[in-house]
Amino acid sequence: MPESTLRVAVICTGNICRSPMAEVLLSHLVASDADLNGHVIVTSAGTANWHVGEEMDPRARAALDRAGLLGEGSPAAYADHAYLDAQDLIIVMTGEHLVDVRERLRGETEVRTWRSFHESPSTLDVVDPFYGGPAEFDACLATLRAAGPRLTSELRQRLGARWDEV
Repeated sequence: MPESTLRVAVICTGNICRSPMAEVLLSHLVASDADLNGHVIVTSAGTANWHVGEEMDPRARAALDRAGLLGEGSPAAYADHAYLDAQDLIIVMTGEHLVDVRERLRGETEVRTWRSFHESPSTLDVVDPFYGGPAEFDACLATLRAAGPRLTSELRQRLGARWDEV
C-alpha cells in the first residue's frame, strides 16, 4: 500500500448500525474530496462478533437512503487484534469502545471517539439507534454527519504530513 494511503476503521459494538452508517458516510465524504479520494480506505468492524458476515441493519440502510448516501458498506466484521493493528486511525462510537479497542491494540494506532471531531461534543458517545425506529436512525446519522467537516480536515492534515515525510 502506498505511503500516501490512510486506513481508517470505524468501530461500534455489533457493526450493523452505527459503524456501517459511519463507514458509508465517511466513504462518501472521502470520495467527494479531491485531496482524500484514492488516499483513504474506510472500513468498519464491531467489538463483538455477533453479526460477522451480515449486512447492515435495514433501518440503518433506510436512514442512509433517505439521506442520499447510497454506498454499500462492508459486511459486519470483528475488530480483532490483526484488524485493529492494520489501521492508521480507529474511530469508535463510545467511551466503552475506546477502552475495549485500546486494550486489544498491540501497536500504537491512535484511537478516538467519533464525537471528538464535533465542534463542541456534549458527550463522547454516539447513541445506539438499535432499539429505536426511523427517527433514532436519522438522529444517529445526523450526529455522525456533524463530525464530517472536522474529520475530513483531520484526514487531509494527516495525509499532508505523510506527503511531507516522503
